[in-house]
Amino acid sequence: MSRDHTTTSARRRIYAVGLADSTGLGMYLAFSAVYLNQAVRMPNDQIGLVLGITGITSLLGALPIARFAQRHGLRRALWWLFLARAASYVALACAVNLPTAALAAGFGGLLNRGIGPLVQSVLIAGTDSAGAVAGLARLRALRNAGMAAGALPSGAAVAIGQQWAYRGVMLAAAAVFVGCAVISRGFCDSGEVKRPAARRGAGVGRDRVFLLITASYGALTLSAILLGVGLPLWITQRTHAPSWSVGLVQILNTVLVVLLQVRVSRGSQDPRRARAMMLAGGLLAAAGALAAPLTGFGRGALPLAAVVLTVLLMTGAELYITSGGLSLALAHTPQERRPVYLATFNLGFAAATVVGPTLVSLGLGLGRPGWFAWALLFALLGLACLALPTAPRLRGAERTAGNSAVSA
Repeated sequence: MSRDHTTTSARRRIYAVGLADSTGLGMYLAFSAVYLNQAVRMPNDQIGLVLGITGITSLLGALPIARFAQRHGLRRALWWLFLARAASYVALACAVNLPTAALAAGFGGLLNRGIGPLVQSVLIAGTDSAGAVAGLARLRALRNAGMAAGALPSGAAVAIGQQWAYRGVMLAAAAVFVGCAVISRGFCDSGEVKRPAARRGAGVGRDRVFLLITASYGALTLSAILLGVGLPLWITQRTHAPSWSVGLVQILNTVLVVLLQVRVSRGSQDPRRARAMMLAGGLLAAAGALAAPLTGFGRGALPLAAVVLTVLLMTGAELYITSGGLSLALAHTPQERRPVYLATFNLGFAAATVVGPTLVSLGLGLGRPGWFAWALLFALLGLACLALPTAPRLRGAERTAGNSAVSA
């Protein structure tokens, strides 16, 4: 078993922060549009504007936050960032019109994509490849569970239907983030990543192999957008499947990810296996896209079975793409630059969430041929992953025992 700088108790605290962070975030994401409509009394066009601003700022904030952490240390950065996120949710709870809601949501969005990579970096600081892969898989499973748990108080607030209930959820989320700040303040300094000495040509923006891996991963994660957005719309608009099967899509996907993410990730620390997993993920996504049109045939059990089959295939794709993509990215990541590299890698999925809904809408407009086009795209993307390099091109001190690079 590999040794690392993170004790079992410290690792549990990091997992607790990851779980709590995703729970607090899930409280808002689960009913952001409803909250802005019912609590702030905003019309749909203004809601779309606020959510658009949040999406843009989330993309803009990730790398500056990672560089801030690289300069000042992960523990200190997480302390201030969690407090800042708590403040943004308090501001959301007090929002009364478009300007106040836009400022609060925009500021909160600025932090949304930046905190996660820092928690990941704390977890895997000083670990070897196998330890990093296993730890990140557990963290992702916990974050999925946290997002699902965060939807529960949001659903209760919608059921109550009173302003105090809506705003109370925002304040509860803020309290969760304060708790995260307190716990992260106690993180151990062992394995703390500090800013490395500046070296010409060493930035992530010049690492073409890493950027290619990030782009491949981001393109393949469009399958998750297709599952979460496209399939529910298809079910409601083009099939005779029971209405409750829309909720089944999210529930089944979440349960499978929580139960299987760690198991699927085993062995992916080998870059060759990680690359093969990305190929498998692309082919599974293609199979899921081919299965989805089957939901439009018949009534009763037949379309429902097609829904379950599609979710199983697309979730399998998600598991393999996530494990393979992250493991291959880690193999090309210098340990002392993990915060910036992980933030860059996570932008692949962030970009998919921005362009994905529009592409999904266009595909649905084509009907069944749209699903066939998605299947062809995912198959080609998976096959293209075979061209990704497996051997990291790192030099000198970057080839440390703790680095996640594994020779191909």
